[in-house]
Amino acid sequence: MLERLHFETREEWLAGRQNGLGASDAAAVVGLSPWATPLSLWKQKLGIEAPPDLSGNAAVSQGVMMEPVLRDYYIRTHPQYTFEYFPFDILRQSERPFITATLDGELTDEDGRKGILEIKNVGISSKVALEKWTGGKMPDYYYVQAAAQLSATGFAFHRLFAALHFMSGDTTLKEFEIERDEVLDDIAWLEEQETTFW
Repeated sequence: MLERLHFETREEWLAGRQNGLGASDAAAVVGLSPWATPLSLWKQKLGIEAPPDLSGNAAVSQGVMMEPVLRDYYIRTHPQYTFEYFPFDILRQSERPFITATLDGELTDEDGRKGILEIKNVGISSKVALEKWTGGKMPDYYYVQAAAQLSATGFAFHRLFAALHFMSGDTTLKEFEIERDEVLDDIAWLEEQETTFW
């Protein structure tokens, strides 16, 4: 059953995130994160090591600035969805309370199905980085995050909306759609990995 933990401030929410594996932690759990290893995540969750302070990171600052703009654009160009946003809510299933997610948006389609909106703002500085977004697929670490969000929420679908920024100054918008029923094996595998890690 879905549980929703509500926090009033970012500081309370950050403290609450320590009590589980957020969707952004999932790629580190399975060794696919470019930003963290399973060992560094383990140390962070035990309080041995502080999470990295990214507040001065230019890419992170740009992402924070662009997220509401991209969210608004997506909502305006997808009128088939109703939309809600709870920036400091942590969602989880009662039977797996350590697998959690905070969403960039909650969608409801015309059939009443609940879904996830995930916003990404990504700098592309190499051919290798671009290849991760080609062929109709998203990078593996974002796919793992999507599976973790579907696990935590139990929602029916996931929509990733990404702005890819190139060194030339150009920006490309990309959309990816995942239906829960089509990735059940991946979700089950990830739940097993996260349960073992936790």
